[in-house]
Amino acid sequence: MTVFDPNRKRNARGEQRQQDLLRAAALVFGRLGYHETTTNAIASKAGVSPATLYQFFPNKDAIASALASSYAREMAEAERSIDPEEELDFTTAITELIDLCTSFNQKRPEFHTLVVDAPLAPSAREDKKKLGQAFVNFIAERLAKELPSLSHSEALHHGQVALMIFRGILDEFMISSPRARPRLQQAMRTAILRYLLPVLLEENQPIVARTSQKRGDRSL
Repeated sequence: MTVFDPNRKRNARGEQRQQDLLRAAALVFGRLGYHETTTNAIASKAGVSPATLYQFFPNKDAIASALASSYAREMAEAERSIDPEEELDFTTAITELIDLCTSFNQKRPEFHTLVVDAPLAPSAREDKKKLGQAFVNFIAERLAKELPSLSHSEALHHGQVALMIFRGILDEFMISSPRARPRLQQAMRTAILRYLLPVLLEENQPIVARTSQKRGDRSL
C-alpha cells in the first residue's frame, strides 16, 4: 500500500485529489465536529478508499491542520481587503469587519470547530495567530487614523480587547439557532463599538479639558 510521503511531488491530478479530500473533510467536520469525524468518513465522502486518503494525509489531524490553515489565510486576506482606500467612516469600517468575520464562520462552521477542538500543527497555529493579528491590526489602524496621538501599543491593545469580545460572542453565535444569530451578530457589533468609540472620546478629553481651561483663564 502506498503511504503518505510529505516530500512527494504531485502532478495536477494529485493536487486536484488533495483538494477534493479537503472539500470532503470540510463537509464532514462541519456536520460531525472534529471529535466525531474519522478518516474513513472523509474518504467515503470523497468517494475514495482510506488507502488513497493516506497517500495524501497521514491522519485526521493533518487534514484538520491543512484545512484550518487554508481558511485562516483566506479569512485574513479578506479582512485586509476591506476598504483599502480607507474611505469608510470608523463605525462602518468596524461593522464591515465584524460582519465579514461572522459571515465567514457561518458559511464555514468547520473552521470554528477545528480552531476550538483540533490539535493543530505549529504551522496551522501560526496561520491562526496571523488571522487574529489581521483583525487586531485593522482596528488599530482605524483607531490611529481617527486619533493620530494614540500610541501604537495602545491601539494594538484596544484591537486585542475587541478581538477577545468577538471571540467570546462568536462561541455562542456558532452554537445558536439560525433564528437567534442575527440578534447575536448585532450584539457583537454593539459590544465592540461601545468599547472602541469611548476610546476616541477619552483620548480627546485631555485636549478638550486644556482648551476649556485656557478659555477659563482668559475670562478671569
